[in-house]
Formats: sequence, C-alpha cells, structure tokens
Amino acid sequence: MKKLIPLLLLCACQTSEPAQMILDRHRETVGNTSEIRSLSALSNCVGPEGNYTTYTSSSFTDDYVLFQQDYDYKPNPFYALILDKEEGYGLDENLVVQGPLSKPVIAVLKAHEFHEVMLQPEHRYFRMRLLEDTTFFDQKCHQLIASDHLGLPVRLYFDKKSRLMAGISQVNPYKKGEIIQVHFEKWNKKNTPVIFEQLTILQGSETYSFEYEYVDFSTEEIEKITFEKP
Repeated sequence: MKKLIPLLLLCACQTSEPAQMILDRHRETVGNTSEIRSLSALSNCVGPEGNYTTYTSSSFTDDYVLFQQDYDYKPNPFYALILDKEEGYGLDENLVVQGPLSKPVIAVLKAHEFHEVMLQPEHRYFRMRLLEDTTFFDQKCHQLIASDHLGLPVRLYFDKKSRLMAGISQVNPYKKGEIIQVHFEKWNKKNTPVIFEQLTILQGSETYSFEYEYVDFSTEEIEKITFEKP
C-alpha cells in the first residue's frame, strides 16, 4: 500500500489534457520566462477607503516574497515577509521581523503576486480541468477549475481570442461564500514576457483597482532577508 501513495498523489495533482492545452497556448503567447529568477512590482491602488500602494518583491523559483502596503488614509503601513506557503511573518517599518502570520493571511498576501500567478498558474493551482466556455468581464473565455494550496476552489479564465489569461475568481478564505474576482487589463505586448499593467478586483460589493508603475524581471536570484525567528 505504501508504494501506491506517491502514485495516487501524483494522479490527484495532474492537470487534465484539455486544460493543459489552454495553459500551453497562454504560455506561448506570453513568451519565454525560463530565465526569470525574481520580479518586483509596484502598483498605485484605489480601494473603498482610499489610495494606497502595493509593492511585492518575489522569487520566481520558490514562494519567498516581501510584501509592503502604504496607505494615504491611515498612518501605519503593513509589511510582511513570506518564506513559503506555510510560514510568514509581520515586519515593522524597519523590516524587523515580528510575530508569525496565519496560513489564510499568507494565502491572501501570496495572491497579490498577480503577475507570477499569470505567468505560472500551474505552480499555484492544482488538479486543473476544463469546464464549459463562459464570459468573464465581457470577455469570451475558456474556463478552468482548480484548487489552491488551502484546498479552496479557484477558476481561471483565458481569453479565447488573445489566448491570454483574463483573470481568476476564488473563494475568500476570510468570508464564507464570498467570491473574489481579479481581472487582468491593459496588456503590454511590446516586450517578452507579455504582461498586464492594470487590474480590477471585485470583492463582494467592494471594488479595488491596481495601476502598475513598474513590473521588473531579473535573471538574478532574489536577495533574501536573513533573521532570527521570534
């Protein structure tokens, strides 16, 4: 029986062949990402409470990310360091590690790596399979269903005409029954990889918009913060 467990787990995590075809077309359209080792992004954001900025500095080869949000409408920023999907810590303004973060908080912060989600969805989601075509933000899309590492359902949408990933919808880990929709917008196709420069988030009755000042890719591994765990 023990010999069967790895095989069963492998089968459970496989992507169906029709879903893989959609992913492959998306990847071909985006272009080569094989040399990317890290990326950083800064966006100007507008939410129900006002303006803020979101900065992420991410490893492209594992789950490490430095996350920062600074708000116009309240004095204290929010900084966090995510080591992997299971371990993360809050930071103070001097980037000194404070207490640990819960897994749902880590999942929400990791979800803000929107470009990484778009560039390598198969590293974020599991057991992907193709559903019927649908309309997502007025775009005719192929639709995949999958689950995230918390086991929560997520749907991925791929524009039938452009072949690019139009966005995702997922369950809010904090609020039962609430769906979060993320729509990727304003695509820049001048360089490789092809990326979006804006996005809109619908969360219940609330709307958030992100406009990116920059999205920088590097062939160098990210310089990770070293610290003593609290």
